Amino acid sequence: MSMLRQDYTIVFELAKIGSIKAWKESEIDGNKNPAFVKFRGVNIEEKTDKDVGLRDIETIIDFKVTTPDYVEANRLNTMIREARQNNQVIKLRGNLPNKENVDDILTVSSIIPYQQFLNENPFLKHTEKKA
Repeated sequence: MSMLRQDYTIVFELAKIGSIKAWKESEIDGNKNPAFVKFRGVNIEEKTDKDVGLRDIETIIDFKVTTPDYVEANRLNTMIREARQNNQVIKLRGNLPNKENVDDILTVSSIIPYQQFLNENPFLKHTEKKA
């Protein structure tokens, strides 16, 4: 799929990173899927329920960055984990949140090339593999 026209972008700022998962390339039913890394953010809103009082309502979003291959997915996995440890805010230009599955978790996919994602988050130290 390629972008035919882009009149707007949405920039998400993930201040606190939850779970992080890296996936290598795969093929399912003849469809090739690229390597990627997903990292999760959760917003919790307190609402009043007339029957039970206060309730916490979670909005869970998985942020997805496609990588050129599994080697880069592994590197990005490590970089995101370091960013989480150092309380770095990750910026991601993405699409509108949507449901990829039947659960209540939304997904936002990066709409910019991988290298541009790294450049827009300069604290993600992209180091070359040592021989």
